[in-house]
Amino acid sequence: MTEGQAPRRQQNRRGQGGLLRAEIERAALKLLDEQGSPELVTLRGVARAAGITGPAIYPHFPGLPELHARLREMAFDQIAEETNAAVAEITDPRAELIARYTAYVELGFRYPARRKLILSPGNEVSAGAQVAFEGLVGVLKRCVEAGESTSTDLTLDTALLLAAVTGLVETHGAFPLPPLKTAISEMVARLAKLT
Repeated sequence: MTEGQAPRRQQNRRGQGGLLRAEIERAALKLLDEQGSPELVTLRGVARAAGITGPAIYPHFPGLPELHARLREMAFDQIAEETNAAVAEITDPRAELIARYTAYVELGFRYPARRKLILSPGNEVSAGAQVAFEGLVGVLKRCVEAGESTSTDLTLDTALLLAAVTGLVETHGAFPLPPLKTAISEMVARLAKLT
């Protein structure tokens, strides 16, 4: 075994290919985080990190587009899981909206390569992205119903707000903004037209 190479993994029994796929996915996500950019992740590098031969990855991921699509879904799953956890005890829709966007921004700082991957141009809107977006629209709708927002176009206002907080992650520190949580609260209040 050469330095930097994962130890050779023990082969799964016949019919347990799903275990290998899960190991490949975990190795790919870890490699993405370590490399810091989707462009630096290769199938050979993922195979090496998973402790398998290069050709063993192809039945699971024939190319980088398929691997990147799966990693995007995993990133959206994580966004859903962590934003849901952040609002588990919150019943006020206004507070929930702010908490969801705060958790989203914090994830963006924690996992910059994942953020870059899910936002890379040319990607189709995935099922995970659509579910996450519709969830944000739903929270804004509850704000309107509770009289806490004057939004008349929930989809557009959600899209603008999501673009703004994503931009906040990209530009934080470049402009004279208030502390992060204050900046997020202000963006949410203004763009979601909170009253």
